[in-house]
Amino acid sequence: MNKKILIIDDDVGTLRLVEGILSSNGFHVIKASDGEEGLAKVRNEAPDLVILDVIMPEINGYDVCYELRFNNEYEKVPIVLLTVRPQELGVELSERVNIGYVSKPIDADLLLEKINSLLN
Repeated sequence: MNKKILIIDDDVGTLRLVEGILSSNGFHVIKASDGEEGLAKVRNEAPDLVILDVIMPEINGYDVCYELRFNNEYEKVPIVLLTVRPQELGVELSERVNIGYVSKPIDADLLLEKINSLLN
């Protein structure tokens, strides 16, 4: 069975790019264009991993992470944050809470490497 990955990003170009990378590598892709829609899709679709933009209107990526990490149902779902900023949490903390980072512009190989490491 293909792993189901939810991409949450308000930038249509990024959504399409990441969807193309994942689809061509055998993943089942679900998309959301903002944090609120993304949280609803987490509840309805039960993804195996969430890829999430940090800077979004209304509910930003950190707030979505907070909602997922402090909900017993979703606390173990791996998260990859897409960001133009350097890593802010620190490696040790991000590993303990099962969160990875990938910088924008997105390197497809690095993204796939991060996804595979979090799913295994």
